Amino acid sequence: MKKLVPLILLSILIITPIFFFEDPDSRYEKLSKSILCPVCQGETLFDSPSEYADDMRIVLREQIDNGLSDKQIMDYWTSRFGDRINTNPQNENLILIIFPLFLGFIFFLLFYRKIKQ
Repeated sequence: MKKLVPLILLSILIITPIFFFEDPDSRYEKLSKSILCPVCQGETLFDSPSEYADDMRIVLREQIDNGLSDKQIMDYWTSRFGDRINTNPQNENLILIIFPLFLGFIFFLLFYRKIKQ
């Protein structure tokens, strides 16, 4: 049993970085699938066959290799092409989550008070 505890701790230490640090290729794939090609209609950089998208993929790869965070990369592309380039804009609008929850809570309170009377 005493030999098992260090083995478990060592296994946890080896496996833990996998969950916290993405490799550059998976980051590249994730980001290229979340950036729309400004030339093609409705295609992401990952799927686009245009030469302009090839150039954008090169810039994206350089940004990842230079150690920029995902937020810095998305801020760069958003400042250059606008909010429409992001395929996942709902991450930035917290009000879209909070407002329906707030309304639901108010209706629940009104319903509860009506039943209580």
